[in-house]
Amino acid sequence: METLLIKNVTIGLQRFDIQINQTLGIFSHIQPSSEAKDGELSNASWNAEGLMYLPALKDRHVHLDKHFLGEPWKSLKSFIALPEQLSFEKSHLASLPTSAGERARRLLDLLLEHGTTGIRTHVDVDPKIGVSHLEEILKVRSDYSDRMDIEIVAFPQQGLLRSGSIPVMKEAMRAGADLIGGVDPASLDRQVEGSLQAMFELSIEFDAGIDLHLHDPGHLGLYTIDRLAELTLEAGKRGRNAVSHAYCLGQVSEAESLDIAERLKEADIEIITSVPLDSPMPRVEQLLEAGVRVGIGCDNIRDAWSPYGDGDLLARGSRLSEKLGWRTDEQLQRIYPLISEFLPSIAPKVGERADFILIDSLNPMHAIASSPRRQAVFAGGAWVGGQRKEKEH
Repeated sequence: METLLIKNVTIGLQRFDIQINQTLGIFSHIQPSSEAKDGELSNASWNAEGLMYLPALKDRHVHLDKHFLGEPWKSLKSFIALPEQLSFEKSHLASLPTSAGERARRLLDLLLEHGTTGIRTHVDVDPKIGVSHLEEILKVRSDYSDRMDIEIVAFPQQGLLRSGSIPVMKEAMRAGADLIGGVDPASLDRQVEGSLQAMFELSIEFDAGIDLHLHDPGHLGLYTIDRLAELTLEAGKRGRNAVSHAYCLGQVSEAESLDIAERLKEADIEIITSVPLDSPMPRVEQLLEAGVRVGIGCDNIRDAWSPYGDGDLLARGSRLSEKLGWRTDEQLQRIYPLISEFLPSIAPKVGERADFILIDSLNPMHAIASSPRRQAVFAGGAWVGGQRKEKEH
């Protein structure tokens, strides 16, 4: 059994020595730090020198196949209408000299440096590109399986019905995608009921959850979410579906969004937000108080939709807390379940998978407020990124 002892890790207000079973990739022992000096540390030990422990991060919404990181600068244009933007994106992606797989590896390495070891990625499928992007991402998922937990949504970006993508969606699910994607049943597919029904038919056929991109505004978006919740309960899919973006929840009255929050809670549908600065967004505090699961994703990372984004999920959580005006310790700590696994505590436990980050921070609240650089990132007990190297003492 290979073991790694990381000494002098700050958890809460105390320092601990953390032992990891690297064969199993789990925490095997956690105890208050000993008085051992640096010279007494074994070759299998690493001195954290008081760096603070945080659980590794989980990004709920990325697009591994569509970013421009490391590519020549792409000049963007002002957004006019969704169909035109989709054509603009397709032309830019087709002009890139690199493959979807190459770009995916580039972004995954960056995410690991930021302490993200789990993602949900939406991968484009349509009748023109088929499942070519998906096949490359599946290969990348296999290659990164020891470092990154990758959940794949088969995503009909051009519109599930609009582009005639149902056959290729079936091909994608048979090939290894995990979830059914959808986008704007009203404004893109122009058939709210037909689009949702098609998603659920695929969901039932492949025993898969649904993640719906929903940009449709106001009451139109609200109606779509209401029907999604209704169909979720009818299909017995409680706890398996999600809505990404859901701008409409921030465009209607608080009373109306509260009614829908209660429906979301009943159907256990997660709301995933990228914390946009240029548009309304769901009332996160209201959703959380209603018992709705909320997740954060970086989404656009320097792509055809936005020139911004660096994949730092801790910084994205900081942005949400600032946007909401959260200042107290209790409020700042509410960010962690949104950017990591939904756990009652951020402290490590014996037997859990050893996915975590070490940072130079005063406490977890300070980390949200300042988004410090990750000094070390561990996945399954192995060092995978950060400023410091595993064997430094």
